[in-house]
Amino acid sequence: MIEIRVLGGLEVIRDGEPVPLPPSRKTRALLAYLVLTGRPHRREQLCEMFWDVPDDPRGALRWSLSKIRPLVDEPECPRLAADRRGVELRTQALGVDFFSAQLRAGGEPAATGELALAASSFRGPLLADLDLPASSEFHSWLLGLREDARKLQAQILRTLTERLAAAPQEALP
Repeated sequence: MIEIRVLGGLEVIRDGEPVPLPPSRKTRALLAYLVLTGRPHRREQLCEMFWDVPDDPRGALRWSLSKIRPLVDEPECPRLAADRRGVELRTQALGVDFFSAQLRAGGEPAATGELALAASSFRGPLLADLDLPASSEFHSWLLGLREDARKLQAQILRTLTERLAAAPQEALP
């Protein structure tokens, strides 16, 4: 099982152990973007979003994908699909804390235990270690998603506080 944590700093957990991430912030940001969007992207769009310099953006994208592939792929379950035109990270068999928190908090009235578990998954702002102000498109996308995560956390905490009003010692954590 591979788990990707984005509520706080970016982490990849494989079989319960953290996996070392590539040192490149753009590569880590690309991984987070592919995970959280959950849809195919054109290579040109990714190059424009992350590498708007006159160097070799397509080469930089290929290099980043080669660093991401060992983090998310397994022999029986290749998740990173890339061809000449597009890139997609298939997230069906990945555990993503942001999506789990959304599921626990959404829809039917969630059990208090589920909400407490969702609240505990917030370790800080979404992708706290991945600001890329020079990449304006990514930065704008990230700010919007951070606001969504902040609202989700506030909703979860508000609901928990209301439910645990009679037992304040349980609400403290």
